Amino acid sequence: MGKCGRSVLVEALLGLTLLALAACATTELTKTWRRPDYKGPPLTRLLVVGISKQAAMRRTFEDEFVKQLKASGLNAVASYTLIPEPGPIGEAQLTQALKEAGSDGMLITRLVRADVDTQFTPAFRPTAGMSLAAGYSAAWTGYHEPAASSQPDTVILETDLYGINESQHLWSGTTRTFATTSELQKDIEGFAKLVIGALKEQKLI
Repeated sequence: MGKCGRSVLVEALLGLTLLALAACATTELTKTWRRPDYKGPPLTRLLVVGISKQAAMRRTFEDEFVKQLKASGLNAVASYTLIPEPGPIGEAQLTQALKEAGSDGMLITRLVRADVDTQFTPAFRPTAGMSLAAGYSAAWTGYHEPAASSQPDTVILETDLYGINESQHLWSGTTRTFATTSELQKDIEGFAKLVIGALKEQKLI
């Protein structure tokens, strides 16, 4: 696919770089985990969190996820509307944001690796017993935000779903994407579609 959208991808990597996931790229959901003892019900209102200090890219990512979740019949709230800070916040503020959103779950995504080759090393995965607040904090600790000069051929993302009740960690997914894409909007749309589809299949939303 050559240099399809390389310049656009470089710009995107200044932000979330949650985005190399459209038609001119090959994307795989390489690993998933589901809490085995969770019997439901499916979550219906999610707080969507994109881990990045780049405000514009965070808004773009969260807005697209919210749009697709609402189109699927769920309620969703972009975290930037309640958490304007460009970095991690404390547990008390996170709890307040979830309360204000009326959420029964939190969906959080971070970039963990961007390479110039196709080698893959499994990234950090929250443990099954990790609480919502601990998972949020760990996501900020372990996320990757490459320099502007980065032109990766492989982008690895991790997404985690938490339930508010008992602060349960319900699902984790690792995505690996090869090559690049020409349109930023398609990138976000493709990623959101992939993750939402996986969560629906597991009857978590």
